[in-house]
Amino acid sequence: MKKILLLLTFLSFTYGFAQCYIEGNSSITVGETETYTLKNNAGQCTDCHHWSTFARNVTLQGDVKQSIIKVNAHGAGQFILSMDMLSPRGKVQCSKVIDVVPKPSAEIYNSPACDIGLDSFKEVKISDEVVSFVPAKTERSLKYEWTAVYDNGNEIKSAEHTPQFSYSKENGIKTLMLRVTSSKCMRNFTKTYDANYWRFY
Repeated sequence: MKKILLLLTFLSFTYGFAQCYIEGNSSITVGETETYTLKNNAGQCTDCHHWSTFARNVTLQGDVKQSIIKVNAHGAGQFILSMDMLSPRGKVQCSKVIDVVPKPSAEIYNSPACDIGLDSFKEVKISDEVVSFVPAKTERSLKYEWTAVYDNGNEIKSAEHTPQFSYSKENGIKTLMLRVTSSKCMRNFTKTYDANYWRFY
């Protein structure tokens, strides 16, 4: 019995040691740069890593042999970020599926005198099945009107500066609309999400 327990303990340790996980956002907005790191870094040296991707809509920035890499997105679409690591127990591989989403489309009214500097917003994961939307520029004096349209047709609205919306793999957010209003003008943003976006978020 003791031998079996020792064997199971050894296998569990070996399995855990061999795993690697890529940490970072599961989506990038076109024109933005995100940082990705290796969670369980068991590399036998600092430059025993190799980041790679075959995608043409992103560019890797930094030393691909280190445990951290930056990814700049310049075209919409989905891609796979891969990492090979040489550990004391051999070669370890892991990958992450990442979506590159287009910038929100915008409409400006009374544009010659418009004082709204906001031009985009991004998703920030709060917890499993809860996401917050954060404007790229903080302008507290503006009025914010958010509308999330779900796959099942339901709509949820919020007037918060950085609202939080729930979602699920079965019922994701299909479209997010933002109306920003100042004393001089109004600006509308619309962002549409792929059907599989929230399944991997």
